[in-house]
Amino acid sequence: MNSAADFPPFQQRLTSSLVQVTRTVGQLSAEDVDFHRSSNAEVSESLDEQSNRLLSLTSSLLKAATSGTDISAPALEDDDALEDNWRGVVDVIDALLEKADACLDEFTGVIKKLSPSQQDQAAAAAAAKAAKTKAAARFPTVYDYGPSKIPKPQLLFDHLPDNTDTSPFKPLLKSKPHALVPLEESLELSETGAPGYVHPYEPEIRAAKFPDSTYAVAPPVDYQPWESTTATFVDTFEGVREMLEELKAAREIAIDLEHHDVHSYQGLVSLMQISTRDKDWVVDTLKPWREELQVLNEVFADPKILKVLHGSSMDMIWLQRDLGLYVVNMFDTYHAACALNYPKRSLKFLLQKFVNFEADKKYQMADWRIRPIPEGMFDYARSDTHYLLYVYDHIRNELVENSTPDNNLVDYVQEQSKKEALQIYERPVYDAATGQGPGGWYDMLSRNQIVINKEQFAVFKAVHQWRDEVAREEDEGVQCVFPKHVLFRVAQAMPTDLGTLYRTLSPITPIVKDRAGDLLDVIIAAKLEGADGPEWRDVYVKPTKSTPAATSSAEGVASFLPEPVGDDTDLPTVARYEVSQFWGGVLDTQTSLPSPKISAVASAEALRLSLPLPPMPRTVSEAREKLGVSAPPKPAVASAPPAAAPKPEAEASDNDNKYFTIKEKGGPRKRKVTPVEPQSEAEGVNIDISSSAPDLDLDLNDKPSKKQRRKEKKNKDKAASQTPQAQQKPAEDEAPFDYEAAASMLNANPAEQASRPSRRKPFNPYAKALEAPSGVRKQKREMAGRTATFR
Repeated sequence: MNSAADFPPFQQRLTSSLVQVTRTVGQLSAEDVDFHRSSNAEVSESLDEQSNRLLSLTSSLLKAATSGTDISAPALEDDDALEDNWRGVVDVIDALLEKADACLDEFTGVIKKLSPSQQDQAAAAAAAKAAKTKAAARFPTVYDYGPSKIPKPQLLFDHLPDNTDTSPFKPLLKSKPHALVPLEESLELSETGAPGYVHPYEPEIRAAKFPDSTYAVAPPVDYQPWESTTATFVDTFEGVREMLEELKAAREIAIDLEHHDVHSYQGLVSLMQISTRDKDWVVDTLKPWREELQVLNEVFADPKILKVLHGSSMDMIWLQRDLGLYVVNMFDTYHAACALNYPKRSLKFLLQKFVNFEADKKYQMADWRIRPIPEGMFDYARSDTHYLLYVYDHIRNELVENSTPDNNLVDYVQEQSKKEALQIYERPVYDAATGQGPGGWYDMLSRNQIVINKEQFAVFKAVHQWRDEVAREEDEGVQCVFPKHVLFRVAQAMPTDLGTLYRTLSPITPIVKDRAGDLLDVIIAAKLEGADGPEWRDVYVKPTKSTPAATSSAEGVASFLPEPVGDDTDLPTVARYEVSQFWGGVLDTQTSLPSPKISAVASAEALRLSLPLPPMPRTVSEAREKLGVSAPPKPAVASAPPAAAPKPEAEASDNDNKYFTIKEKGGPRKRKVTPVEPQSEAEGVNIDISSSAPDLDLDLNDKPSKKQRRKEKKNKDKAASQTPQAQQKPAEDEAPFDYEAAASMLNANPAEQASRPSRRKPFNPYAKALEAPSGVRKQKREMAGRTATFR
């Protein structure tokens, strides 16, 4: 192929051939090949011959595909070898696809072709790398995803990024347009809070006010047609100057950014989209002179020009970090959507709601460093701001219409937008000892609860720090070293040899592959040190209060930590709740247990502490006192003599082996009895329950239950039928049942029991089963097409 026009016909012929081969293979697999092989010897020989031929061709293709690479082609001797070496075949195919992808990018101009001298250098580097990794040939084949195919643009910046700098970030401002406070006084270190510089435009942002047009309902201004207009790509400083002059004449502008943070430790602002009512611009922010874009502060910091953004939280950070730009008088449509309680708050939803435009989100995670920008990505970037001012018109009208004198929604959006604009960029530095800070290991472990021991905890911290240091050195994202799930896998496996380390890291990246020995030393040292170190559960502090949504991850973790109790530790201690978070004040009781035995008290207290159950009241009176319910008046009953004293425990211990009765060991039975005359100790111990009987039969509520009302009515009818003499005379003839005098039922004689007259029938546990109806007789079901004859 000599030109791009020759590629589509070639692709069509290749696709047609592949489709035909796939269709033929599908037809062959649908036939019963094994049957024909077993029934015809000639067919069997022909199949074996074609199978060997295909295996030979496949082996030749694999060898050709792996020539000049460090991937070894698998040997395919028979059908079983193909199944055993299928992983190796997939590796070769993956390498071919990667190579084809790189060649297509180079052919279409996405990346620039290397010069002959650079090709020679690349070949020499590949040869050196192959010689270096020859010793590791005994290990399984590793994936070589390679570094980014796009050269790093940050290497050409006037000021190279320094990822090792941990000092407070100083604003990049060289001048301060529209200043209320001079630049010299704005570039000062903060005297309160964490060490760092104050926001240079804080007075201007707080003093800015929305224009009067924001508080009035007006017809939306139509946007320019998409088909007949296009965005201007700005990649020269002269183009920036021309754009700036047109922006100064606008009353509202829309701004958006495209960011890349995969192949950069801090991240890069790759594109900036700006739109007015009449025109769109897409600015290349990866030029070496990118810091000269500060001239846009003449518009961005102008309080008379309203800046409309959507979801500006990270945009404010990226603008000041990379370009030295600050936004004064901003309107964030995300907070407007929140104020109106929209079901969704994304820009895609707003475009669909007001414009009926479906944003293509497949480019949302694209590599925005690609130059020249493909047409689809360019249109996607332009659409983010092309319709935003029209969306602002609609959403502003709804804010005004839904506002009240006591709750002005436009003022709410203004306040929230100012909070976004007042954010200050802080360098991503975390404390390796405590794990606190942006990207620290404490936050990562808190969000991913896993069970690890002391050694695994030490390995996790050490490998996490090693990954962060390597990413800073290579100016790559930490995920380019290895992703988060691989970090957890290494911490749990704790490999101590290169073979296990390669398998644990698979697929391994070139950055780690070149430093595998260093990583192995870090793991071994951390494992030895962690044998006597702390565990994760000793360091982790459960959150005790909610974290505001506006705080960062580091501030969120810090807000969970209570104050240390003592000075003997650097880590916060676990706080103990004074009141149960589940039972509330139910557990706060001062009632002591009435049991005279100390062991019973200790057992009850141990049970109360071990089980989160509230103490239950022992009587209805205690329940009334607990709930504050007054007891109903008790009926007049005869005063009963005091209960006899219980027997000493010494006498009870002598009779432990004898038959016992319920009255000795159990408490008072829950039934009413009439008071009786006191008996002697020889006759048994009697307990007077007449005083507590009314309490036991009454409900906790003032209103008696249906059962009580029915019982009271029955008692009144019975009392009315009796004579006055019978009503005045208590039922003293009927004595309570004496359990001590009763014969024991443990060794009862069945014959004797049967000879005694009884008014009740003996209990038969199988009576219900005998009364059950018999089952339905199973009938033979006729089967269609079948008959049977029996004699």
